[in-house]
Amino acid sequence: MSKIYHHYSDFNNSYAQDIEQVLGMLSKITSCSVGEIKPHLDALLNRLNQEKDDSASASFYETSTHEEWSAEFQAWVDSHKSRDIPVLSDEAMSRESIYPDRF
Repeated sequence: MSKIYHHYSDFNNSYAQDIEQVLGMLSKITSCSVGEIKPHLDALLNRLNQEKDDSASASFYETSTHEEWSAEFQAWVDSHKSRDIPVLSDEAMSRESIYPDRF
């Protein structure tokens, strides 16, 4: 039995009453039968649990190499090129404009 399935099975057993109530409410709201809704709810809960498990695993900064960091940073920089953001003038970038009370 896979880890994901086992985790989902535990979750499903722990919240069986709550899930039944949600199924009943969704059935009432959508005018669909519980049998029609259950596969969709199961898939949603499974996906949400998987996302939670994925986010709990080691983060990028803990596991990435210098090259991976550089590539991700460059991708982030490139993602802003299409936003048509104006470039700051030399005056706006000067130390004097950043710290006006020091000069």
